[in-house]
Amino acid sequence: MRWFSYGAPALLLVAFFLLAPTSSGYAQASAPEKEIELENVTYQLSDTETPGVKKYVMEADFKASKERVCGVICDYYNHHTFMPSDVRSRVMSGDAHRITLEVILDLPWPFQDLESILLIDFDKEKARAQWESIGGNIKRNDGTIEIDQRGEYSHVTQTTYLDIGRYYPDWFIRVYTRTMTYRIMRAIRDRIEAEG
Repeated sequence: MRWFSYGAPALLLVAFFLLAPTSSGYAQASAPEKEIELENVTYQLSDTETPGVKKYVMEADFKASKERVCGVICDYYNHHTFMPSDVRSRVMSGDAHRITLEVILDLPWPFQDLESILLIDFDKEKARAQWESIGGNIKRNDGTIEIDQRGEYSHVTQTTYLDIGRYYPDWFIRVYTRTMTYRIMRAIRDRIEAEG
């Protein structure tokens, strides 16, 4: 997702893998629907010592096992089947634990789409993924996603370091990132429920 992420991974990736500032630096929301699979989504953006590089931290709780949540988040070959339509991705090469993933965020006009080509190392048994940018038009996109079991919930933590360049105004980054964070988390939740 030319972004998390994914998450990711992305987000995580990417955004899968993006930025999510507010005036206070934090944002939190509960899903307006009474869903039991997704709770307590929070995100934070902060400056780093490197000019232009932001640190984005997203956390979310899913009412599902760590294995189930990791199975969805690390299902890179099928992200295109359940992620929002303006987050496009494809596996360029890879094996069971390392892939090269192209992620594109389809941004509204007049902004240029954001593309990342990510080298992702992931371990489903440890419920962890780590990525670094090896191409695309983003200056930097690297980070990790970790999933821990906390009782009946799985706690997902994504940490991403990003530099998307200086041509995207702060107001746009704030609005777009807030929207994408929740859309991607809801897409993951819906996929977890569908596979349940």
